Amino acid sequence: MDGLLSLIKRQGSSGGKKAVASVALLALGSTFEMVSEHSSELKKEIADWQDGVVMLLGVFPDGPAMSVKKENGGIRFLGMGMCDADLKVLFKNLDSAMMVLTGQMGAHTAFAQCRAVVYGNLGAGMQLSRALNIVQKFILPSFMLNRTFKRPPVFSSDDLLLKARVMATLAPRMISGVMRRQCL
Repeated sequence: MDGLLSLIKRQGSSGGKKAVASVALLALGSTFEMVSEHSSELKKEIADWQDGVVMLLGVFPDGPAMSVKKENGGIRFLGMGMCDADLKVLFKNLDSAMMVLTGQMGAHTAFAQCRAVVYGNLGAGMQLSRALNIVQKFILPSFMLNRTFKRPPVFSSDDLLLKARVMATLAPRMISGVMRRQCL
């Protein structure tokens, strides 16, 4: 813990923002993997993705990043850090990333305001954006969903159970996610 505090003090507010963005991306990657196992909505969205495709979500120029890979009909969280990926969605700066990762702005608004760039197939980038919206509905509290989505998502009873399961297992999944430091 002292290491994180000294990093924040040394880097000022950008160090704190970087730490928050890292934790948010870690939570997002961990949740992406779990939701892909249990949500029929997400399974349907990623069904057409090519097996083995690696996608990265991160922050320019040297900010935090996380990567996921489509495998066996689901998503596997590869870990944190920049790596080679078939598709990269990068926020232009830490402030833009913070607005999306902390639920102040939806991803669709960030793209409309040119706060993020896509390296790779733009269509695949939009598919990733839709998939991340599905994942966010399970990780963000309801009052944030009303601000970040064009239309607030509707939850079925199965969705509510999955959201409770995500919340109950998020911390252990994030701890195991910290151990995944490299893209494979």
